[in-house]
Amino acid sequence: ADAYAIRFNESYNSTRKIRFVPVSVLRLSERSGQIVSVEPFIAGRYVKHNDNDGHVDTDDLLPQAFSHFTWEESRRKLLVCDIQGVDDCYTDPQIHSVDGEGFGTGNMGINGV
Repeated sequence: ADAYAIRFNESYNSTRKIRFVPVSVLRLSERSGQIVSVEPFIAGRYVKHNDNDGHVDTDDLLPQAFSHFTWEESRRKLLVCDIQGVDDCYTDPQIHSVDGEGFGTGNMGINGV
């Protein structure tokens, strides 16, 4: 998602620049090898702009434009959605791919796109 955010920012002349927080995946040996994902805390008012089922939750058009951009930029192979975060710093996106492969159990394939 962050690679698309960089291309999105380069493609549009806007004072607003979007980004995704970095994520790390850790295996916790002290918890029997449990695997967790960790992101830095984002201070501020958290807003969910759209979800992974097609709902748009705010009037802010930038997150919607970004989701559409990912669809077009990927040559209609995937869509980044579930855009949420603080201001234009986003976290925990979902990616739907046309073939339904990869990107975790939230990938709803063509139905999600």
